[in-house]
Amino acid sequence: MPPSGKSHHSKLNHHPLPSRCHRWPACDITNCMRKIIPALSALFLMAPALFPHATLAQTTPAQTKPAQTRPAPSKPASNNLAQAATPGKRLWVLRATAEMVEYDLSTFAVKHTLKVPVELASAPQNIAVNREGQLLVAPPASLPLAENDLQSPHKIWMWDGRTAATLDQGLKREVAATGSNFAVSESAPLPYLASDGQHLYWFANSARRLQRDEVDLSTTTAWQAWRTGPDGAGREDLAATKMPDCRCPTGACEETCPYTSVWTPESGVSGFFLTTQSIAAKAGTAYKSSTLYREQNGNWAATPLADPLHRVLDAASSGTVIVEAIPDTGCCGWSNESNDQTLVHMNGKTLTVFDEQTTYKNSDYDVSFFTSNARLSPELGYVAMTISATANVNDAIQLSEQGQANPEESKQIRRALADLPAVEVRTLADPPRRAAFLPHAALVGWINEKELLIVEDHLLVVLNAATGIRRKSSLRVDDAAHVFLR
Repeated sequence: MPPSGKSHHSKLNHHPLPSRCHRWPACDITNCMRKIIPALSALFLMAPALFPHATLAQTTPAQTKPAQTRPAPSKPASNNLAQAATPGKRLWVLRATAEMVEYDLSTFAVKHTLKVPVELASAPQNIAVNREGQLLVAPPASLPLAENDLQSPHKIWMWDGRTAATLDQGLKREVAATGSNFAVSESAPLPYLASDGQHLYWFANSARRLQRDEVDLSTTTAWQAWRTGPDGAGREDLAATKMPDCRCPTGACEETCPYTSVWTPESGVSGFFLTTQSIAAKAGTAYKSSTLYREQNGNWAATPLADPLHRVLDAASSGTVIVEAIPDTGCCGWSNESNDQTLVHMNGKTLTVFDEQTTYKNSDYDVSFFTSNARLSPELGYVAMTISATANVNDAIQLSEQGQANPEESKQIRRALADLPAVEVRTLADPPRRAAFLPHAALVGWINEKELLIVEDHLLVVLNAATGIRRKSSLRVDDAAHVFLR
């Protein structure tokens, strides 16, 4: 009998992630949950926003410095998100009413509202947004394809700034007899927005696995990158790699053979992207190699990096400045078996901006502290991070695998957990120094070189990293994941 679709430990087509999927929201989405978004309608109406303006509430007379953003254009507001471009950053919030609402960053007043498919209201992690106001939603898919990947149509929903449309994602699976074995050929493309709104960028792992009795024997994998117009037409190939034949002694090729994952800027591809080849082994992810791709004179050039990247949190300056998280190696039920770190690679140096064990001294207990996101400031003077943990303050915390009971360490961990999540800002001097620390907050992103947007108690707040002044708005949000600053 030919093999059916399998659901081995899946390998992402984008960010490389550790095997401890519960720690990373993106992994929950793509690697563990594997949600399938049903086919979406082809056209959605826009309506002028009728909500009252949300005003700034300044907590002290000293907190009067306005955010450094340029004024909104004087022309009348349009129903078209893409026509609302301003010289400064743009802000959107996904509402539970299945609406994507754009707000003015200076006043937090409503500018435009776009109805989106109802399914997206509870899945902000599936939405990509660029500066042009384009929206893209692609169902997660990775190799090997699961049974439900094959049974459900995978459609991409896109708002191109004028109209909504659906595109075919292009998942493929073919099975052919080869002697006493079967050859399973699969491909899983994922699209990404361009920052200028002129293209879609596509990245796909493909594999030809040799199987017998639904047990993998070997595989040949390849990776491709291409771009099209926003309508999916006009394919232009950009890059490709093919890996040598790989044996699969565990019977699941993804446990011993590498796939390629991709990182792109959250605002859309703009002249560069990063790739990493890694293996999602049972004992933890093994990172093999990384490559920086940059567009030069209309062509894309590949530059191998000296060391493989683990988890890219942000990058700038055409990929020459990179924020990388080194995740814990814990597996098999353990959360804290190594030291979480966050590094910034720039100007030939590596700066450590977060070090779990130096800060929290938690090696005896099975709770891990890590940075769930990080963003570089526009002029690269700072890096801001959200610090999270694998336990809440009231959770029972067991000893780590090699830990010894230490009451003082346990108390210190409890005190630290009481502040989380927290936003920390560090300078990018050598050595980095702490510029700000805000407990009970989550990072959204930088508005300009000095000001960043955070979420405190479900309210949007503007923080000046240099002075510590906070400007609290009356704009309520579910959480930072529902906020898009581009």
